[in-house]
Amino acid sequence: MRSSGFIARLCALWGIAAAGVGFAQATDPALTIDPEADVVLRQLSERNQQVKAAVFRLTDSIDDVQTDGRKLQYSHIRELTVARPDRLKAETTGDVTHRTLWKDGKTLTVLDRDKNVYAQLPDPGTIDQAIDLLQEKYGMSMPAADLLSADVYKTMTAGCTAIQYIGLSGAGEEQCHHLAFTGDTVDWQMWITAGDKPVARKMVITYKRLPGEPQYTMQLLKLEVVDRISDAVFTCEIPKDADKIEIRPVDKRQ
Repeated sequence: MRSSGFIARLCALWGIAAAGVGFAQATDPALTIDPEADVVLRQLSERNQQVKAAVFRLTDSIDDVQTDGRKLQYSHIRELTVARPDRLKAETTGDVTHRTLWKDGKTLTVLDRDKNVYAQLPDPGTIDQAIDLLQEKYGMSMPAADLLSADVYKTMTAGCTAIQYIGLSGAGEEQCHHLAFTGDTVDWQMWITAGDKPVARKMVITYKRLPGEPQYTMQLLKLEVVDRISDAVFTCEIPKDADKIEIRPVDKRQ
């Protein structure tokens, strides 16, 4: 069994990674961006806005840097069911977390399946608003939050000083536009499928100010775009023996 200290340390690192790269900073007016990268990123953002209902299945992993410099990697599988602007279900299974989140337009519910506890909050509105609420007030990050954003272009350029177009390269079996982003505390890369329906196929984030420069890697396994998703999908299903708890806001003074 892993120690509680290990879990606390890894979960803290996972939270940083899962938060993505577009965090609480305005787009830098000094941002330098390749024209080709700008076109690709805008096309991705426009395509994302056109998709009103979809199911994303992805895998992600995070490095846990040991005191001797070795890196251990831990992974998760996530399935995100989205009906814009205000319905979301996120199912996570893997090495550290087994959690389900439901957002049904009225209530935001988070179930920790390992601890068999759940918490509920009033639904704040849109998916973006829910992600911001969980992250900023409660310190809970939503993996792939950047890709769920209503404005991917704005989110992905926030806190960024340079964006470079590397060229065409493979991500899995697909040809993708490879973009490299430079930030103050993190650098990240994106692989966006080439064609008239661009999709963010892969992302790698490097935390260059953390010891050992750990990386977070996310890869899209499957995307199913649909016309409509039943409201029943977003209705929470709580085990009868689960305990209800209260989520307390993070003390930002600490």
